[in-house]
Amino acid sequence: MRIINAPVWLALTTLLGGCQSMEGERDGDMYYAPAAAYAMDLGINTFRGEVILDERCDNQGGSSTFWDGSGRQFRIDYLRIENHPLIGAPRFASDMTLLNLVLNNYLRERVATAPLVTSVEALHREFLQDSTPRALFAVVSLDVDSQRAPDTRAVDGTHYYGFLLFRQGEMIYVVQHRQPVLMPEKMKSVLLRLADAMEIPGRVRSDTDIERLRRALSRMAPQGRIEPARLCSAAAQGESS
Repeated sequence: MRIINAPVWLALTTLLGGCQSMEGERDGDMYYAPAAAYAMDLGINTFRGEVILDERCDNQGGSSTFWDGSGRQFRIDYLRIENHPLIGAPRFASDMTLLNLVLNNYLRERVATAPLVTSVEALHREFLQDSTPRALFAVVSLDVDSQRAPDTRAVDGTHYYGFLLFRQGEMIYVVQHRQPVLMPEKMKSVLLRLADAMEIPGRVRSDTDIERLRRALSRMAPQGRIEPARLCSAAAQGESS
């Protein structure tokens, strides 16, 4: 992750289902996340072809989910440490304590409680001491029964999710990727490449910036697709900043 300067979550059912946003070929487009959390070039080769974008935010953080032309899914969450319900750690907790706590809370409160998930198993957890900043990597398996939430268009079976968590300033970042088979080393490599493409912080967006992004996504969308990209308003992202 490229750190420019220090300091400055989609429901799980959406993660496991289809997308609802505009798509288009992105060649060298910079994406600025809400609250200036990070910036990313969507032309990086981690993404294959078209990129579909969906983002959510509130005053505690936000989430951006990306699907590429091969149907692969990526997601980046940013959580403001102070008063975030998924953290709740002592004020002077170490970074590793914070990262482990966030991961445990994700699995217990966000993953295991999703109506379409029948079981969750943590398969791998590793502290990456050589990364900058140091990061926590984990892979979990999710058994999914789509009949529990038919409107999500989820796919039955076992899904493998990778998590890469790191802290930068007053934010904890949770980089995620889904794979159809268990390949921990490949999962780690993909997550590290995605994290390395992040520039932290990004840029605070205005109403004009958001409308420009919305028009660009609409222009590049396949013919017949009329659903707008779900983007945070300038006011909402301002609450997260």
